[in-house]
Amino acid sequence: MGLTIAVTGLNRGENPQPGSGIIRSLRRKYSDLTIIGLVYDVLESGVYADDCADFIYHLPYPKAGSGALLARLDYLLTKHSIDILFPTLDSEIHGLLKLQAALVDRGIRMLMPSRQSYESCRKTELAKLAERSGCHTPMTVSTVEVEGLRKAAARIGYPLMIKGPFYGAYKVHSEAAMIERFHQIITEWGGPILVQQCVYGSEYDVIAVGDGEGGVGGLCSIRKTIVSEKGKGFGGITIRDQVLETISRKLIRELQWCGPLEIEFLKDDAANRYYLIEVNPRFPAWVDFPSSVGHNLPALVVETLLSGSMPRLTPCDVGTFFVRHSIDLTGQIDQLGQLSTLGEIACTARGAPRTKETVIVE
Repeated sequence: MGLTIAVTGLNRGENPQPGSGIIRSLRRKYSDLTIIGLVYDVLESGVYADDCADFIYHLPYPKAGSGALLARLDYLLTKHSIDILFPTLDSEIHGLLKLQAALVDRGIRMLMPSRQSYESCRKTELAKLAERSGCHTPMTVSTVEVEGLRKAAARIGYPLMIKGPFYGAYKVHSEAAMIERFHQIITEWGGPILVQQCVYGSEYDVIAVGDGEGGVGGLCSIRKTIVSEKGKGFGGITIRDQVLETISRKLIRELQWCGPLEIEFLKDDAANRYYLIEVNPRFPAWVDFPSSVGHNLPALVVETLLSGSMPRLTPCDVGTFFVRHSIDLTGQIDQLGQLSTLGEIACTARGAPRTKETVIVE
């Protein structure tokens, strides 16, 4: 095929990102891809994995603005033609939506939601989305100040969840803990901050690719069986629940969603009721799990962008499970130094260790 595909978010550590799973999925389908890994941190562990990207480039953080990102991508285009870009982090989506037309002009394609769809699924808009879609969501209050926190806590009661606009979700049991987390999230991610009612029950995730017209090309539902301290799914099993699937399809239809998304639910087992927790505008870290059993959603994105129409995948088999497995990766200090100073490294052959001679030097 000879495509060059750029993928962000390569960390596989305690807080895993989707990029490495997307790359694994694509290589299950296509044998002749060139993969460019785009990272914000030189210690993203996927940088040093033999089965990850062929080239690595450092990106400016999203807070640097769309202009800085476009300038960096223009530099990359002097070295590679990039056919398709997979953004994988919530914090990237807003800026890339602004750049979508400019990237198309440069030959870079993405499968992305409309700006209206994206705004409608943000955490601050979740209650409105749930009401329009006829599903339940926990009571949620948005605030940017400590006094607003106190008022929200008085309405909701402890324990409660406090969440950031992109990342960060913490259960707190007291006002002091709530205010401490508030300042932590504001410092790291800005506002607004969401104060949310706690719902107790099992966690469920739905991963899908929307066609932009209310339909889906593929959809896989799991029940999380292992959840990390950061709330990440480290184990899950495929299920088929008609109620859960119906709710998910209603949400996608209401959003007219185009491209990858993840929908997170909690199920109150006593009331037998699903609560919508989040809609994430990208694939989750466990994206390669359905690909490993024949439901390859990243490959579906590529096929859609190449053909202009979205194929339909057969449903996932029920009862397949995954467990996340950690290994140690090794690198050389000169790799770290070159990536830190020059912002790029290359691997001459996947499966072979990257050596000093494989580093791009200007």
